Amino acid sequence: MDIQDFIAAEAEKPYKWGETDCVSTAARWLKIKTGKDFIPIIAAYETAEEAERALSDFGGLAVAVNRVMRGAGFPKTSDPKPGDVGLIVHNGKLCVAVNTGEFWF
Repeated sequence: MDIQDFIAAEAEKPYKWGETDCVSTAARWLKIKTGKDFIPIIAAYETAEEAERALSDFGGLAVAVNRVMRGAGFPKTSDPKPGDVGLIVHNGKLCVAVNTGEFWF
């Protein structure tokens, strides 16, 4: 599956914590591309409060993403390519997103 097909399929899904939030979506993309499931590293959650609590065990979203990505061997880059996963600010909140080549999703 390429990034465009993935984004098209994900965009059709309703938003639900623990299933289609930014962390779950990025983890699903990484599983498709690497075969590795990153979700078990972070506790399951069904609400914003539970997600915040789960991520706080890692020191917050930025620290959690950095640790997971480095631990999986993904290098940092200042030149993201389509399919890369990174941190963005969206509507004033830090989010994990997948680069489509044209925008972050």
